Amino acid sequence: MFAEIGRALALIVNRDVEVWQITGVSIVVSTSAVIAAVALGLPLTYALARSGPRGARFGMWAAHSAAALPTVVVGLTLYFILSASGPLGWTRLLYTRTAMALGQLALALPLLVAVVLGALHRLPASASEALVTHGVTPARRMGWLLWEVRFAIASGTFLAFSRAFTELGSALIVGGNIRGATRTLTTYVALEYNRGDDARAIALGLILLAVALVANALMHAFMTER
Repeated sequence: MFAEIGRALALIVNRDVEVWQITGVSIVVSTSAVIAAVALGLPLTYALARSGPRGARFGMWAAHSAAALPTVVVGLTLYFILSASGPLGWTRLLYTRTAMALGQLALALPLLVAVVLGALHRLPASASEALVTHGVTPARRMGWLLWEVRFAIASGTFLAFSRAFTELGSALIVGGNIRGATRTLTTYVALEYNRGDDARAIALGLILLAVALVANALMHAFMTER
């Protein structure tokens, strides 16, 4: 076991081309998914927060329910949508990094919405009322209120990244684990473990764990700032 760990560390330290290429694909796909989640999630979350108590409660319920979806269910749903016989088959996105990012977006978005919506809900009603009284435009009002929950946004973003970066089911189903294209850390760990190449599986697992722990530490750091 210790010999395999030693070989794994050697692969990382010696910058094995395949190991770091796969790491790069994982980071690019997950970062793209989280950027899209932030771009879509912040306006959506603000609209839910402004829709009244009933709308906010529905939004929180929907976000928590979507966050609990198994990754394989998300992957299968996206597969049927993007397959040749599916409604978006003409896009030819199946087995591409874009398809993987879409799957991770579906997993990351609910987490971001849940965290930010909770923070907006905790803001005093007088904050928004004061902005309305002073004639602040809706766009600037949204920007100001989102700035007030900026630490929650940062915390939710890192939580969403951790969820996207460590998922396996969706990436394997819609990505196909294609060498040099859609192979990620999680899909390759599963592949190398099945092949019996423990050293490579451990090396990729260590990188995966390190990135996830850093994202988790940053999430908690920003959560403490709130």
